[in-house]
Amino acid sequence: MISHYPDGEKRSASLMVLHAIQDEHGHVDPEAMKWAAGKLDLQPLNLYELVTFYPMLRETPAGKYVLKVCRTLSCAMAGGSALHKSLCRKLKLDSKA
Repeated sequence: MISHYPDGEKRSASLMVLHAIQDEHGHVDPEAMKWAAGKLDLQPLNLYELVTFYPMLRETPAGKYVLKVCRTLSCAMAGGSALHKSLCRKLKLDSKA
């Protein structure tokens, strides 16, 4: 995967590499970030920034079931926020999740 990018452009493969790690292990832990950073000639912090920025990447394993509720403005106007609150209440989840 990384070999498809020219020298000096390996950074461009960062998201693909992180997704591949998560697909294989269910999440991207610090050890995996350190390994990937070595392969991409980056600092682990560079990958940590990506993992913590993109909501589809996880630092810890997900639960057995993953529910995703759209939280954009248009979804909120269509009842997405109310749905999120209702799910959190019924499933006894932290509403910040």
